[in-house]
Amino acid sequence: MEIDALISNLLFAVEKMGLTGITPNVLSQGGNLIVHLAPHPVVARMAVVRSQEYPYEAYRMLDREIQAVSHLHAKGVPVLLPTNLIEPKPHDIGGIWTTFWTYVPPVNLPSPSSPEALGLVSALSVGIADFPQELPQLGVWEQTCLSAARLRQQSDRRVQALLQTFERIDEQMRTETRQLVPCHGDAHRRNLLPSPACWLWTDFEDMSRMPAYWDLASYVGNLVLLGGMEEPTFNFVWNNVGNEAKRHAFSFALIARTLMSTLGNLDFALAGRGDMEFAERQLELAGGFIRQMGNV
Repeated sequence: MEIDALISNLLFAVEKMGLTGITPNVLSQGGNLIVHLAPHPVVARMAVVRSQEYPYEAYRMLDREIQAVSHLHAKGVPVLLPTNLIEPKPHDIGGIWTTFWTYVPPVNLPSPSSPEALGLVSALSVGIADFPQELPQLGVWEQTCLSAARLRQQSDRRVQALLQTFERIDEQMRTETRQLVPCHGDAHRRNLLPSPACWLWTDFEDMSRMPAYWDLASYVGNLVLLGGMEEPTFNFVWNNVGNEAKRHAFSFALIARTLMSTLGNLDFALAGRGDMEFAERQLELAGGFIRQMGNV
């Protein structure tokens, strides 16, 4: 569906909910279409791809996200909240499941320091640990399995080498005894939103039960992949993870998260839904980085 048609459906729906005089401002488009409904302090997030491919699962995912944000907010974890101007539930708008969030005006905050970053992820992990709803086992990883299947016909040797590593890690993920814990699922730096008060966690669509340190690996993964082993935040985290067993678990999560990011971004870029330049950069670096992490 074209963006103009999606926005037209959105405006028609929200006017029936009581929001009028809207000038739509597209903030982002990709798997989700994100629109600020100016001048109201409301952002619509339309789960376009997931609603079209997996409509029932998309509804459950978005409903769970709203419940998780409420749970974390009650525990004092800084999160972007749903708007209170529209009922906080997924709305079916022209066949696209849509949720509505508080608009946070653009603000410049210095990037989190290494200790601040570790504190943000740690608070997130503690807050989500007792989330009462059932989460999919390895849910976010299953999406990587679909990407890997689509990439198997690629002739690029780098891709084939990563797929061999992926098969080994996937088997370990499923057969070895590992404690799976509730996770954000995709807690990278871009899912922290700067607000006038503080950094806010956003985008809980990929909540899953994953191996220990998954969210921490998600945060530092691209930082160390693109910045090298001396990247400051990675070094700080590595030196504060704990004993050798904890470092081994963190390394495993970091290797798996790198595979997920690299294969997933390449798959999306080849399908015309992602940044091919960034995907190529990850692909060029991922093999060597994974070998390094396997030896530390």
